[in-house]
Formats: sequence, C-alpha cells, structure tokens
Amino acid sequence: MGWAARFLTAVSFLAVGVLFVPDALLGGSGRSVAGVAAARLVHILCFATAWGATLWVTFIGGIVMFK
Repeated sequence: MGWAARFLTAVSFLAVGVLFVPDALLGGSGRSVAGVAAARLVHILCFATAWGATLWVTFIGGIVMFK
C-alpha cells in the first residue's frame, strides 16, 4: 500500500468525521442533541472497528503468516 492510498484513507476519514460531527469542526449547526450523540457514537464505533481490524491484520495476521 503506497502513500497515496494511505492519504486517501486519511482524507476519507476526515470527510466522514465532518459529515457526522460537523459541530466539532465547523461550529454549532442547530441539530438535536440526540442526533449528534448518535452520529458521534456511530463514528467512534466505525473508527474503532477499522482500528481494531488494522491492528489484528498487522500483528496477529502477520505473525501467523510469518510462521
């Protein structure tokens, strides 16, 4: 995976973050508190899933494939 793919992934995560949590980056937008809380929860769960999958593939999968 080259630098371009990693850069595209980082920009994609930033775009999703701005989409789901615009008030954190752009100021208040007048949305309901429950909607913002739900969007933040979905965002952190998606991030945690991607982070966990990356760590699993890097460390556990790498060790298993090396042996």
